[in-house]
Amino acid sequence: MKRKLIKRIVTAAILVVMIGLCRRCYNIFENAEQEVFTSPQGTNTIIVQYDFVCRPTVYKKRLVWDKKLWTYPGSGFMESVHFGVEWLSEDSIRISYDDLNDKYDEEFIVVIP
Repeated sequence: MKRKLIKRIVTAAILVVMIGLCRRCYNIFENAEQEVFTSPQGTNTIIVQYDFVCRPTVYKKRLVWDKKLWTYPGSGFMESVHFGVEWLSEDSIRISYDDLNDKYDEEFIVVIP
């Protein structure tokens, strides 16, 4: 009886470790880069992840699973680009792309629920 209990605990611990490793390694294959931003008062934290064609996706950082808030609606970019993040309030951000010759400037407002 005691041996079965120990075996179940060890199996559960191994399973939890494997899920954690798979979850962390998933970002390596899914995204090229990520940036973390915290609101001015520290109540919200967002993650901006870029895929391999530099399309940003904004997530709200939570304890277990991050919540997807916004995905770039256009196609990707041929070069490495970064979007600027500006906090408008504790619950909204402005994410913008500033092109060098101002031809393709873009700006989006993301509201954090």
